[in-house]
Amino acid sequence: ENCEVSYVDPLESKDEIYEHIYRQVDKVPGYERYFRYASVMKSLSEPFQLLADSESAYWAVKKTLEKYFPDKKASILEVGSCLVYLTYALNKEGYKAIGLDISEDAVAKARVLYGDYYKAYDLFELAEEQNEKYDCIIMMEVIEHVNNPIAFIEAGLSLLKPNGKLVITTPNKSATPANTIWHSDFPPIHLWFFAEKTIKLIANKLNRKCEFVDFTEYSKKFYSPMYAGDIEKIQIGLPRLLANGDVRPEVIVTHEKTKWFGLWGRFFLSYIRRRLKKKEISNRSTTQCIVLS
Repeated sequence: ENCEVSYVDPLESKDEIYEHIYRQVDKVPGYERYFRYASVMKSLSEPFQLLADSESAYWAVKKTLEKYFPDKKASILEVGSCLVYLTYALNKEGYKAIGLDISEDAVAKARVLYGDYYKAYDLFELAEEQNEKYDCIIMMEVIEHVNNPIAFIEAGLSLLKPNGKLVITTPNKSATPANTIWHSDFPPIHLWFFAEKTIKLIANKLNRKCEFVDFTEYSKKFYSPMYAGDIEKIQIGLPRLLANGDVRPEVIVTHEKTKWFGLWGRFFLSYIRRRLKKKEISNRSTTQCIVLS
């Protein structure tokens, strides 16, 4: 009753929704940025740095790895590797990283594009086998999508080496105005909206130490909306998909997508805009980054 979490009832989602999203990910509002990241990864000498400069969640993961694994010799498992670019960026940075995704098709494509850094596996099945342990496991924007986040986190923790770290990012309800019920991606995409108190209670339930990344350094450098303004703009266009799974034409983001701006142009404009906008100095971001150990 007092954990401050918001959740969907019933806790139901369908894999076909994600199939529709990633089939046309370059057009879906809120997801097309993943396409932009994936498109430029192989052309960069330091792709992890570009991600860290692009979003607070990647910045927080980078800072956490630098803090706990400064020699970059850590073995890392990224769970739910999405368009697989983060796993590639981690390997390019010097870490030994494996991307885990339940989709065999996604993993097959990832191996062709980026190399043999990926496994097609269900996390729970991998945890049962426990053939290999990792220094660090990363779950970026994953736990809000799953039916049972506590069991999911517990499965990840079971795959850690002694003194290993589980790094989680998820939208932060504690960074929204009081009494906010939902300020995240709408169901059936996100099923949960976690407050910091929720995470502390989960950590306590699992008998684990819990640390929250401080975003003050990031917010001094970049504009980062405290109340998910960008999400609000996206939600205006909901629903995003037609009944057949195609993107509704009227919600396709068209700003900065002219013949005058390619991928690099849009990255540059976004970077400059966030550097020049008035900063909101805070130790919080719309995304929270948690380290469990």
